[in-house]
Amino acid sequence: MQSRLKEMHELGGRVLAISVDSPEQSKALAESAEITFPLLSDPECKVIDAYGLRHRGASINGGDIARPAVFIIDRDGKIAWRALTENWRVRVRPEMILEQLEKLP
Repeated sequence: MQSRLKEMHELGGRVLAISVDSPEQSKALAESAEITFPLLSDPECKVIDAYGLRHRGASINGGDIARPAVFIIDRDGKIAWRALTENWRVRVRPEMILEQLEKLP
């Protein structure tokens, strides 16, 4: 995974994740999974809702979670590409992200 992150970085990409988890939960996950990119916390779903990513009742305990998604934001702050999924188990392959980053001017 680190090599893919390095490739994304070399193409000008920066990776971050956002979830409904508390900062403490995100920190614990980052430490246990050795995640090196920022994990942002949005328990009130303000940003999650702004991007239309709230998956109501989809967490194990029946709460809301963020739908898996990837957004590539260009240098002008506009969404250049996005991939959304209805299934939290389905993730975008890093190769797809790299391909899209390579297309950016």
